[in-house]
Amino acid sequence: SLEPIKHMFRGHLRLRSIALLIIFYCISFGYYGLWMWFPELFARAEDGGSPCANMPLPSPLQNQSCYPVKTAVYKESFIIAACNLPGNVFTILFMDITGGRKLLSTSLMASSLSVFLIYVVQTKTQSLGLSCIFSGVSVISWNALDVVGTELYPTRLRSSALGFFTGVGRVAAIMGNVVFGKLVDTNCFVPILLVSILLLTGGLVALLLPQTRQTELT
Repeated sequence: SLEPIKHMFRGHLRLRSIALLIIFYCISFGYYGLWMWFPELFARAEDGGSPCANMPLPSPLQNQSCYPVKTAVYKESFIIAACNLPGNVFTILFMDITGGRKLLSTSLMASSLSVFLIYVVQTKTQSLGLSCIFSGVSVISWNALDVVGTELYPTRLRSSALGFFTGVGRVAAIMGNVVFGKLVDTNCFVPILLVSILLLTGGLVALLLPQTRQTELT
């Protein structure tokens, strides 16, 4: 039945549902759209300069070999993934102190800034550093969103709300991958700027959510 979904967009729940819809779309589009293309951006920064300044050169289809295997991309991916840990620890320590809304808004804005700065970096090390910052900060956004998203609805609607917004996030993630892949070779700055704007939008919209810290849940 779609009745629980319809109820989410009625009365006092309407504004928070619209806000969460925008936030889930923005963070899913931006996070997954960028995350899948990190290896390509690192490869472009291999020789120095901005990842968006070094366009890939066409290579012949013949006489190509998979050996020797380049392992740098796996090391870099591991380092970026490991940077989630400080973000998770930070969330545990500060969620009850600051509240989910402030944590969500601040982390999304910080993620937006870290993505925007990827365009201006000049070395691969700088690209890796900003990617690590994005990884550590964005996981705070996800953690805060999981908490806030469930606390904003009464018990009878929480499961439906979480399922609905998760579905929206999956659609946004697919769109992010497709759009980023289409634009990364045409004009790399466009998808970078798009992701940054979407994350910033999500951070600003999060300020519209009601505060749930130390409030009685229904």
